[in-house]
Amino acid sequence: MWLRQAKAGVALLVVVLAVSCGRHERAAVIATTTSVEGSGLLQIMRVEFQRDTGITLNAFVVGSGQALRMASKGDVDVTITHDPGAEALFVAQHRPEMYRRFMWNEFVIVGPPTDPARVSREPSAAGAFRRIQETASKFLSRNDQSGTYMKELSLWRAAGVSPRANINYMPIGQPMAHLLRSADELQAYALTDRATFDELAPSLHLAVLLADDPALRNVYSVIVTRGGDSEAHRNARAFAHWLLSTEGRRIIESFRIRGRRELHWME
Repeated sequence: MWLRQAKAGVALLVVVLAVSCGRHERAAVIATTTSVEGSGLLQIMRVEFQRDTGITLNAFVVGSGQALRMASKGDVDVTITHDPGAEALFVAQHRPEMYRRFMWNEFVIVGPPTDPARVSREPSAAGAFRRIQETASKFLSRNDQSGTYMKELSLWRAAGVSPRANINYMPIGQPMAHLLRSADELQAYALTDRATFDELAPSLHLAVLLADDPALRNVYSVIVTRGGDSEAHRNARAFAHWLLSTEGRRIIESFRIRGRRELHWME
């Protein structure tokens, strides 16, 4: 009896293993900036890409700088980033298979509705940053080599001030969604992409205080590395081409958060 049961168990295990081995899931692995996830766009991409191609999209959600470092080490074949300076350096050093700027939204300065630094009275982001500095107002910084942090640093330079001279400048090193929740708790100012803020806005007591400055345009790019002809690389390349296709453009241009259009296609 015991022997028959043992043989039956082995036979069942062989069948299970055979079925499991026969289920080969095609997957594409990318690294993408946190704002693509925080806005809700990444999940839509996952669903639509798998529906159209049968390929599962897996993503490392990191800052732009870390995404490009992962690509340089061969850990991923495709990146979505929003740091033009770092991208230009990556292209010069690694000569990727593809580099394409494909969509944009905007950064905005958010803060407490009472706006103690009166940044909403300024016509420019640099002027708003200068007011934050002069009034020693609370400001939370990504401080993480993300595209948002690189934009923040460029705005401090344009304002002609050093943020760390402000005792209420807080470089907390958190992803965008976490930083916004912290800014809400502390009633502090922050720089954020508009889409992530709009996604979280109902749960926050923060307001958009400055927008529509051309200096706040936020451009996203897709890069495909030179990764040979492995299946992983082919799947990742397929995602990049899908993203730049008519279908990808449709998804980006139709993306809304509570009725507001968030993204624009780069012509």
